[in-house]
Amino acid sequence: MEISPDEIADILEAINKLDCTSVEVTVGGVSIVVRRGAAPHTQAAPAVAPGLAALKPAAAIESERSAPTPTGSFPATVPNGDVAAWLEQEALGTVHIVRAPMIGTFYSAKAPGDPPFIEVGANVQKGDTLGLMEVMKLFNSLIAEVSGTVEAIFARNGDMVEFDQPVFVIRTA
Repeated sequence: MEISPDEIADILEAINKLDCTSVEVTVGGVSIVVRRGAAPHTQAAPAVAPGLAALKPAAAIESERSAPTPTGSFPATVPNGDVAAWLEQEALGTVHIVRAPMIGTFYSAKAPGDPPFIEVGANVQKGDTLGLMEVMKLFNSLIAEVSGTVEAIFARNGDMVEFDQPVFVIRTA
């Protein structure tokens, strides 16, 4: 069974209307995973939308797959340094890495010619918009999950990013 781009857009639109933190939809051979906010283990399980029977709670999604590794399909080096070095600092608890919640195009500003939402060195508060992710003409905000100072921005405006790819580093300590 194949799924059309219009059907994917309809599914994403339905997911966007849900009051949840994480969902996974599988139709035929296509899986769509959307996570919002802080890591799923710190948030309540998502609601299930009527008509989308393949939605799973965040806990079920996490138990079905192992933790992501730093050797994903994203680049090993990025504009603001080596991802592996930042991942080590994250493990020590001194920084928080904001990851792409989905595959899509990253935008650093609201519109072409506008200043970026955030730059390296900026202080951010939990809930601040850091950038935008666009998937099939639907835009979602990348939100700061912690307060701190932006230490690195891994994606450039217009870059295609992978699910779970590091996009921002925020120093929390």
